[in-house]
Amino acid sequence: MTRFFAGMSFTFMLLILCAGTASAWGTVGHHVIALIAWDSMTEATRLKAVALMQQAPPEAGLTSLFPKGDGPLAERQRDFFSIVATWPDMIRNPNPASRHAFSRPTWHTRYFFWKQEAGRVVELPNMPVPAENAVERLEFFNRVLADQNQPASDRAIGIAWVLHLVGDVHQPLHCSARVTPEDPDGDRGGGAFPLAAPDQNLHIYWDAMVDKAVSRQSNETFGAYFLRVAAVIEALHPKASLQDELKPGEFEAWARESLTAAQIYIYPPSLRRGEAPDVAYREMGATIALKRAALSGYRLAAMLQRLLGE
Repeated sequence: MTRFFAGMSFTFMLLILCAGTASAWGTVGHHVIALIAWDSMTEATRLKAVALMQQAPPEAGLTSLFPKGDGPLAERQRDFFSIVATWPDMIRNPNPASRHAFSRPTWHTRYFFWKQEAGRVVELPNMPVPAENAVERLEFFNRVLADQNQPASDRAIGIAWVLHLVGDVHQPLHCSARVTPEDPDGDRGGGAFPLAAPDQNLHIYWDAMVDKAVSRQSNETFGAYFLRVAAVIEALHPKASLQDELKPGEFEAWARESLTAAQIYIYPPSLRRGEAPDVAYREMGATIALKRAALSGYRLAAMLQRLLGE
């Protein structure tokens, strides 16, 4: 087994480890979803995806993420595939003055606005949503990758974004903006819902839900941890058990599943602003997160298999 980050620059290593501070599922979740997809793809599709991503324009920084060293090539290709799933968060910066040329902050979410009224959910479809959002971009890159006449560099960037955005739309709070008197413009996927710690909110809490469900062991390398979490999820939710739920290409349906999870489970009366979620809430979140990660990985594999496979 190769060790993740071997031969990579220290700067990129820090970016990968810190990406979870503002990303769906955090670093662990995105790595794990990519590994589940990798396990579900044919060898030919894996190699085609890796080869295509290596044709990304130099200024994107994608090719710099390929692990160096003398480890087995197949493992380094797998690690590269997994690392690239975090690339859109590595380059993410909401400040236009210092934004990476490929950073697109609005692409990571597709908020559906809603409120709770007399114990029922009321959707608010007239609230403004950016034209370029996670669902719209998945549809766009689906077309780009399906068209072999598109430049290889564009298709390379398309794969990198697809690896990430499929994971994003399966994190419930990347698809939910709850409207309350405290948050009349929506709570930004729980980002405006503070918890006990000064630097923590509901969105950050859910970003790390996969980590909470399967904790990293003492002295376990990150590479071994990512692979173990993927194996745990695949054992809990085998692909065959979810085959009827894959909904290939139904990107908005995937996002609306996340919205429904947020509406039903994420804001129970027991969850209060400024307080830490209780154990029961954490256990509920872990159950939801592991199934969403499994579906995300299998759906990602099916999408790439369809677009790149023989």
